Amino acid sequence: MANSFLTTKLITREILSTLRQKFTFLNRINMEYKDEFAVTGAKIGSTVDIRVPTRQNIRDGRIMDAGNMVDKTVPLSITDQTGIDLIFNSSDLALNIDDFRARYLDQPLADLASRIESRVISRALPFAAGFVPNADGKLDLKDALMANKLLTDNLAPTERFMLTNTSGTVQVVDQLKGLFNSQSQLKRQYEEGLMGRAAGFDWYETAIMPSQPVGSATFGTAAGYLVNGANVSGSIIPVDGGTGTIRAGQHVTFANVFAVNGSTKDSTGVPRTFVVTADYAGGAGNLQISPALTLSGPEQNVTVLPADNSAVTIVGAANQTGVNLAFARDFVTFASVDMPLPPNKDASRIQIGGPGGLSVRMIRDYDTINDQFLNRVDILWGSAVLRGEFGVVVPNDLTNFT
Repeated sequence: MANSFLTTKLITREILSTLRQKFTFLNRINMEYKDEFAVTGAKIGSTVDIRVPTRQNIRDGRIMDAGNMVDKTVPLSITDQTGIDLIFNSSDLALNIDDFRARYLDQPLADLASRIESRVISRALPFAAGFVPNADGKLDLKDALMANKLLTDNLAPTERFMLTNTSGTVQVVDQLKGLFNSQSQLKRQYEEGLMGRAAGFDWYETAIMPSQPVGSATFGTAAGYLVNGANVSGSIIPVDGGTGTIRAGQHVTFANVFAVNGSTKDSTGVPRTFVVTADYAGGAGNLQISPALTLSGPEQNVTVLPADNSAVTIVGAANQTGVNLAFARDFVTFASVDMPLPPNKDASRIQIGGPGGLSVRMIRDYDTINDQFLNRVDILWGSAVLRGEFGVVVPNDLTNFT
């Protein structure tokens, strides 16, 4: 019986399936294959507006009070082309697909998945608006419950995930091991990396969670920063006084500004946290935050706007640079798009459309002198934060295991 050689289409399909299985974070966010970029060929810099689910004012009484329906969108730009390059010879193409995957695909695709996920997480963290002050620097059940409360107060979907760094896993597993042994979940633990379900979250571990850099500004109110002006709203907050730098991803609160329930707009009794989205050099200037301070309308998120000279509190602790992320699906969206197939080349492109989609292209060439097949695998992609309030940072001390 003649050998059946592996084709580019078969290998590309295997790459797509294997890569999809190796994603941890991306499999739990809004990951869509975008028809807007299909077939015609997208390129770095292409942009599509992603619609964010909108909220509406709730009316009391008989008289209609309809406002204009305004679609809220965020731009998703295609920013990255990431891939791997494979070289194999003619005899390798006679392998069965399982042997070929084990020899050539598993480790490179694991590395590729880690590279993409690391970049998506790093770009999303400076927009995760929620923050849990961790009193002892160790990730524990109470911290997770508080993160779940913040997501509930912001009307996040009930399917929620906790992504821990490796130190956070050590800190929490011993305490919660009794909650991580559901027999119905053992299969998912082994096949998908699921640690278990507790405190309203499915828990997963990652080795690629970045640490949070901190600036030189003193935590608490000791840095001396004050809001410059009354009734300031939006995402750019003028401040005066104060000393020290603040890094993107650090969180702040404003005196007497509390969060509201996303539906009733009643105070939750918890200070509203905001994440700094761009490094701040110190002194008087404009502090960029997310989400925008909003006092009215369906997107209202605070009880009051900060008063003039309200104290700015930098929350957290200098030794808590570890990041654990609690999030719901629409915190971030990821899109991969079709890349063009070159003419007169052995090339293949495979897509999985709809939620959870991915588009992968493979091009094969041949080195006659060395009898080798040269292969490049590419993914063209971008990501964007949809709702920053659906992400909650739970910091921890990466060295605290006592």
